[in-house]
Amino acid sequence: MTGQPPRIWVLLGERRGDNNQLVGLAEAVGAPFETQTITYGWRWWVMLNLFPRRPFLLTGKARRALKPPWPDLVIGIGRRSVAVSRWIKQQNGGRTKIVRLGNPRADSRLFDLVITTPQYPVPRTGNVLTLPFAISRNSNPPRPTADEAHWLASLPRPHLLVCLGGPTRYWKLAETEVSRATQVISRKASQTGGSLVVATSQRTPASIVNVIERASVGRANLADGRIRFPVLLADADEHYVTADSVSMISETLLTGRPVGLIPVELDSEGKWALGKIGPSGSKRDIRRFWSELDAKGLRGTVEKPVSGTIADPIEAAAEAVKRLLGDGVK
Repeated sequence: MTGQPPRIWVLLGERRGDNNQLVGLAEAVGAPFETQTITYGWRWWVMLNLFPRRPFLLTGKARRALKPPWPDLVIGIGRRSVAVSRWIKQQNGGRTKIVRLGNPRADSRLFDLVITTPQYPVPRTGNVLTLPFAISRNSNPPRPTADEAHWLASLPRPHLLVCLGGPTRYWKLAETEVSRATQVISRKASQTGGSLVVATSQRTPASIVNVIERASVGRANLADGRIRFPVLLADADEHYVTADSVSMISETLLTGRPVGLIPVELDSEGKWALGKIGPSGSKRDIRRFWSELDAKGLRGTVEKPVSGTIADPIEAAAEAVKRLLGDGVK
């Protein structure tokens, strides 16, 4: 790939966190790229199994957007866009390179590069790069707007930020743990003259927000709709994160400030599928990621948050993609 920059497609989906990882990697590579928003029919899982190299699982609008000139590189994440990536490569006579993030749930040899993190049971073959932390776009946060700066300035420091995930497969937020953690953090905010700030995600149940409001006795400052999450990350003096989210834990650790994890629990399916004593060797299991944090001394608690200097994983990921592209990217 010489003479001109490579053509790169980024396959976006419906999950904001996934899309942020994809776009963050493409930006870090440093070459121009296009985004393709991929939408799926309601029986996409059937089509993926029946036609693993065809785009039949897509809606008609999404299929029509995939047309020449074909890309030199296509970047996607997870399982659903695997068939789309392989079809694009087929249409381009096998010349398109495929980079997958996360767990493609397919043989890694079908792709040119797989970039994953410890919680996924991806075999560590030669074309698999296992990063210790998730890729993030938030390592270079935007400047606060005037409204954001005013709201943050109105809250006494230190700012103790609680980042809430939500139920995911095999795991749930335990109301008792969230309540206990909130009480500890709220007391710390009171003792230091600071502020308890709360950021929710798309997965956060309203019941968990209610738990925090009750446990903090009205001291919680909900940032929803007021402040962008990257701005909150950069502003906070300490971070407290529900342990279900590898991406949020990674993002908070990258700030270099103290981070404490709020425990989560296996749900009934998780107890059956993963076992109470883990981690599982064949399924996605976030306990593998927690073990990595333990090994690095980075698994802080609500009572004792810890900080450390870690390398930004996006740099290693971008370098791997550049090597794949060869002379097309400097």
